[in-house]
Amino acid sequence: MIKVFLVEDEIIIRESIQKMIPWSEYGYELVGEATDGEMALPMIREKKPDVLITDIKMPFMDGLTLSKLVKKELPEMKIVIISGYDDFTYAQTAIALGVEQYLLKPISKNKFIDILEEIRDAYMKENEQKMYYEKFKQEKQEYEQHSRQDFFETMVRGEIPLLELYAKADKLAIDIMAEAYNILLFSMNSMEDETAVLDGYSEDTATLQQDMEQYFQTKKDYVLFRYQIFSYAVIIKGKKENIEILTKECIKELQMLFTRSKEKVDWFICTGKPVDRLSQLNESYQSAIKSFAFRYIADRKVIEYGEHVEQSYKEHETIDMGGIDIDALNPDIIRNFLNNGLIEETKDFVHNYLSLIGENALRSKMFRQYVLLTIHFNIVSFLQKLGDEKEAKQEKQEGIITDHILNYEDMERFLELRINRTIALREEKSKNQYKSVIDTAVEYIKEHYMEEEISLNKVACVANVSANHFSALFSQQMKQTFVEYLTEIRMNKAKELLRCTNMRSGRIAFEVGYKDSHYFSFLFKKTQKMTPSEYRNGGEKSL
Repeated sequence: MIKVFLVEDEIIIRESIQKMIPWSEYGYELVGEATDGEMALPMIREKKPDVLITDIKMPFMDGLTLSKLVKKELPEMKIVIISGYDDFTYAQTAIALGVEQYLLKPISKNKFIDILEEIRDAYMKENEQKMYYEKFKQEKQEYEQHSRQDFFETMVRGEIPLLELYAKADKLAIDIMAEAYNILLFSMNSMEDETAVLDGYSEDTATLQQDMEQYFQTKKDYVLFRYQIFSYAVIIKGKKENIEILTKECIKELQMLFTRSKEKVDWFICTGKPVDRLSQLNESYQSAIKSFAFRYIADRKVIEYGEHVEQSYKEHETIDMGGIDIDALNPDIIRNFLNNGLIEETKDFVHNYLSLIGENALRSKMFRQYVLLTIHFNIVSFLQKLGDEKEAKQEKQEGIITDHILNYEDMERFLELRINRTIALREEKSKNQYKSVIDTAVEYIKEHYMEEEISLNKVACVANVSANHFSALFSQQMKQTFVEYLTEIRMNKAKELLRCTNMRSGRIAFEVGYKDSHYFSFLFKKTQKMTPSEYRNGGEKSL
């Protein structure tokens, strides 16, 4: 319903207008009324109507003054002025203010309805255009997803000249100019099932993802990138004197998002070292990565640069056997890494984990055996939960043969080998599950590509996987984003219809899932490098 607010000082006329129009029948809802502009203004601010109908001559504040104030605060509001004065000056002023209609009293019911229908049609058309503009913005972001991730990796490696880096940033419309920089890394995963390869779909997860992305879209000081399939990176940019404040504000906002989410989320945030130059961003990244590796071990959710994380763990090296912190042997640490860790992280994880326990304590053969058996039982249990009984049985036999482990270094190599093998088995199972998810999604897309409302969120729901993970997984497996794939399917069908039928371009747009023919033509030209009519006239000889 389109919300209408009526301002008229003459009660008879005001009541006549209210009763004369069957508002709901024409898509309108009368949300308020007032006798003059002064009384109307605070009510309009509260109600935020779509259409204002106001008399021009009223006590305290006239209709033109009210219109001027309303247009300044709510520029998209449609205004209809009704007046008993046939004065060109009034009409001229109203036009200058952007008023939609200037009507002279008395107004017939039919004339009023014609005006309301005209405003309604314009309103609906504008809203539709806004919707497509927002959709275009979202799709544009999807198109850029791979490029942005590649750009981030290139930037933090620091391997290309600055001029080339600025050129890449300009092409992606990413503003990277600043006096100082920092990098923040964070991960967010569902806590519903620690053995699941992917989070299941839920509206709460989708909402959290949307809230998180919207927050970063509105903040010019933060640039969000996907870092890994389950993780994100944020480049924080600002002045030297406020870079640390911006970093803390980013942490605070993410904490609020995660803690107020209805979905139970396992999250971790860490930050790097602030730097003064873009060419030094690699230093910030390396310091952040160092902290990020502790997400499987640390009992904190946030680790900021400068908190001497490594030193806090090294302190354990000086304690004797009787002073060992039992929390260092918490099996959840191992299980967490087996569930979520990557092979390239294993070396650092094992080193950090053993450092947490303490090298001096591990010089004892008996204690080494105890630690190894604890990890061994966790690996066997993990393999059984994966459903791999054969590997679990083999691990039972091989994992307890530890006589060749004579020192701390041998133990590091042995654990790295065992954990890497377990993660490789997990990844093998993941591929099968990934394939099943992607196959389900692709089949659904091919059957429903012509439906305008098809979206990443809807397809993720069909595949029963969180939209966040589905987006990353689809890009990883298909080597193109969801939107790129959907657009390719639609464009191929459009080309077929252009060549094999006499359908108009507008009808073809509708047949392949685009309600707006202008948007279809724009997208066709963007992806096919020619207009639909050029293609139909032989611009390309093969499909």
